[in-house]
Amino acid sequence: MNGKWAGEAAGHALDASARWATSVALPTVCCARETDEPAVGLTFDDGPHPLLTAAILDLLAQHEAKATFFVIGDRVAGNEAVVARIAEEGHELGDHLMHDEPSIRLSRNQFREDLTEARDLLAPYQAVSWWRPGSGWTTRTMVREAHALGMRCVLGTVAVADGPPPAPGSWREQRLLGQISAGSVVVLHEGTDERRDVVDTLDWLLTRLTERGLRSVTLTELSRY
Repeated sequence: MNGKWAGEAAGHALDASARWATSVALPTVCCARETDEPAVGLTFDDGPHPLLTAAILDLLAQHEAKATFFVIGDRVAGNEAVVARIAEEGHELGDHLMHDEPSIRLSRNQFREDLTEARDLLAPYQAVSWWRPGSGWTTRTMVREAHALGMRCVLGTVAVADGPPPAPGSWREQRLLGQISAGSVVVLHEGTDERRDVVDTLDWLLTRLTERGLRSVTLTELSRY
């Protein structure tokens, strides 16, 4: 099926920042893919991390899943082997700018510089075509600036909260899984020691997706459906 990117596809629940961003910047901000293909775009923000990212990659391999990693530029130094492994194992690199900070607070010039610097840092590993703003807030100007550089903004359909996975059969599990369907873009966070629960949460999520007949793919693969 030929799908299209949407700010709010039927059956998808967006957070407040995503609704705001898509209202001012559509059609160049992506939150979900309208498709019947049984696939979701799995994404990770705020890496790389020497231990967490490696554990995530191990788990993705076990589940035969693919994902897009939105990398913070100033975390690449010292973690070059981890970044290389992301690309080598068939995953995708995305631009999360240079620092762990709300992108919306940056001046226009600083935004362009940070976005470009992070993209150039990742270029030796993989060409980058997706970016995500820090803290999930952006502006029409930022979206246009990035689009002019050949980069498309993606937010998400649902963000999985930091912490351990939900208890089986709990209202939290039911609510979260109810927000994920074909074409969803799922956001998880890594990059710091405090987020070590992301590994168990990922294992839970990939298991549940498989049970529902959904597979995890990169954003670029999802965009082809």
